[in-house]
Amino acid sequence: MSEEMEHSENNFNSQDQELNTVTQVDGMYESWFLDYASYVILERAVPDIHDGLKPVQRRILHSLKEMDDGRYNKVANVIGNTMKYHPHGDASIGDALVNMGQKDLLIDMQGNWGNILHWR
Repeated sequence: MSEEMEHSENNFNSQDQELNTVTQVDGMYESWFLDYASYVILERAVPDIHDGLKPVQRRILHSLKEMDDGRYNKVANVIGNTMKYHPHGDASIGDALVNMGQKDLLIDMQGNWGNILHWR
Protein backbone atom coordinates (compact mmCIF):
# COMPACT_ATOMS: atom_id res chain seq x y z
CA MET A 1 0.00 0.00 0.00
CA SER A 2 2.84 2.39 0.77
CA GLU A 3 4.34 1.81 -2.70
CA GLU A 4 1.04 2.78 -4.30
CA MET A 5 0.89 5.95 -2.21
CA GLU A 6 4.47 6.87 -3.16
CA HIS A 7 3.70 6.24 -6.81
CA SER A 8 0.53 8.40 -6.70
CA GLU A 9 2.42 11.17 -4.84
CA ASN A 10 5.18 11.10 -7.45
CA ASN A 11 2.57 11.27 -10.21
CA PHE A 12 0.90 14.20 -8.47
CA ASN A 13 4.21 16.01 -8.02
CA SER A 14 5.21 15.52 -11.69
CA GLN A 15 1.79 16.77 -12.87
CA ASP A 16 2.10 19.75 -10.54
CA GLN A 17 5.53 20.55 -11.96
CA GLU A 18 4.20 20.36 -15.52
CA LEU A 19 1.46 22.84 -14.66
CA ASN A 20 3.98 25.23 -13.14
CA THR A 21 6.31 25.11 -16.15
CA VAL A 22 6.46 28.43 -18.01
CA THR A 23 7.00 28.46 -21.76
CA GLN A 24 8.44 31.66 -23.20
CA VAL A 25 6.61 32.75 -26.34
CA ASP A 26 8.51 35.99 -26.93
CA GLY A 27 9.32 36.26 -30.61
CA MET A 28 7.61 33.02 -31.68
CA TYR A 29 4.85 34.91 -33.46
CA GLU A 30 7.33 36.90 -35.56
CA SER A 31 8.54 33.93 -37.57
CA TRP A 32 5.09 32.30 -37.59
CA PHE A 33 3.47 35.43 -39.02
CA LEU A 34 6.07 35.67 -41.78
CA ASP A 35 5.50 32.01 -42.69
CA TYR A 36 1.72 32.50 -42.77
CA ALA A 37 1.93 35.73 -44.79
CA SER A 38 4.21 34.05 -47.32
CA TYR A 39 1.77 31.14 -47.62
CA VAL A 40 -1.19 33.45 -48.20
CA ILE A 41 0.62 35.49 -50.83
CA LEU A 42 2.11 32.57 -52.71
CA GLU A 43 -0.65 29.96 -52.40
CA ARG A 44 -3.85 31.99 -52.45
CA ALA A 45 -3.37 35.50 -53.83
CA VAL A 46 -0.95 35.06 -56.73
CA PRO A 47 -2.08 33.19 -59.85
CA ASP A 48 -0.25 29.94 -60.56
CA ILE A 49 2.42 30.07 -63.24
CA HIS A 50 1.14 26.92 -64.96
CA ASP A 51 -2.43 27.99 -65.74
CA GLY A 52 -2.76 31.61 -64.53
CA LEU A 53 -5.57 30.74 -62.11
CA LYS A 54 -5.91 31.37 -58.42
CA PRO A 55 -7.00 28.41 -56.28
CA VAL A 56 -10.54 29.78 -55.87
CA GLN A 57 -10.89 30.13 -59.65
CA ARG A 58 -9.63 26.59 -60.19
CA ARG A 59 -12.13 25.30 -57.63
CA ILE A 60 -14.96 27.19 -59.33
CA LEU A 61 -14.10 25.66 -62.70
CA HIS A 62 -13.96 22.19 -61.14
CA SER A 63 -17.34 22.75 -59.55
CA LEU A 64 -18.81 23.99 -62.84
CA LYS A 65 -17.48 20.91 -64.64
CA GLU A 66 -19.00 18.73 -61.94
CA MET A 67 -22.38 20.49 -62.26
CA ASP A 68 -22.38 20.56 -66.08
CA ASP A 69 -25.64 19.20 -67.47
CA GLY A 70 -26.01 21.49 -70.50
CA ARG A 71 -28.12 24.09 -68.71
CA TYR A 72 -27.21 27.36 -67.03
CA ASN A 73 -26.74 27.15 -63.27
CA LYS A 74 -27.62 29.87 -60.81
CA VAL A 75 -24.68 31.63 -59.20
CA ALA A 76 -25.93 30.66 -55.74
CA ASN A 77 -25.88 26.98 -56.73
CA VAL A 78 -22.35 27.29 -58.12
CA ILE A 79 -21.19 29.02 -54.94
CA GLY A 80 -22.85 26.38 -52.77
CA ASN A 81 -21.26 23.53 -54.70
CA THR A 82 -17.84 25.22 -54.67
CA MET A 83 -18.03 25.56 -50.88
CA LYS A 84 -17.26 21.83 -50.73
CA TYR A 85 -13.79 22.58 -52.09
CA HIS A 86 -13.07 26.14 -50.93
CA PRO A 87 -13.11 26.56 -47.13
CA HIS A 88 -12.73 30.35 -47.09
CA GLY A 89 -16.34 31.45 -47.30
CA ASP A 90 -18.91 32.20 -49.95
CA ALA A 91 -18.00 35.87 -50.43
CA SER A 92 -14.61 35.08 -51.92
CA ILE A 93 -16.18 32.50 -54.25
CA GLY A 94 -18.87 34.93 -55.41
CA ASP A 95 -16.35 37.72 -55.98
CA ALA A 96 -14.06 35.45 -57.97
CA LEU A 97 -16.97 34.10 -60.03
CA VAL A 98 -18.26 37.57 -60.91
CA ASN A 99 -14.72 38.73 -61.67
CA MET A 100 -14.19 35.80 -64.05
CA GLY A 101 -17.57 36.46 -65.69
CA GLN A 102 -16.98 40.18 -66.18
CA LYS A 103 -13.57 39.48 -67.76
CA ASP A 104 -15.25 36.89 -70.02
CA LEU A 105 -12.89 34.15 -68.82
CA LEU A 106 -14.04 30.56 -69.36
CA ILE A 107 -17.61 31.23 -68.21
CA ASP A 108 -20.67 31.50 -70.44
CA MET A 109 -22.80 34.12 -68.72
CA GLN A 110 -26.50 34.82 -68.80
CA GLY A 111 -28.02 37.98 -67.36
CA ASN A 112 -26.39 41.32 -66.61
CA TRP A 113 -23.61 40.20 -64.20
CA GLY A 114 -23.48 43.64 -62.62
CA ASN A 115 -23.31 45.58 -65.88
CA ILE A 116 -25.79 48.49 -65.69
CA LEU A 117 -25.84 48.82 -69.50
CA HIS A 118 -27.84 45.58 -69.79
CA TRP A 119 -30.82 46.91 -67.81
CA ARG A 120 -32.73 48.32 -70.83
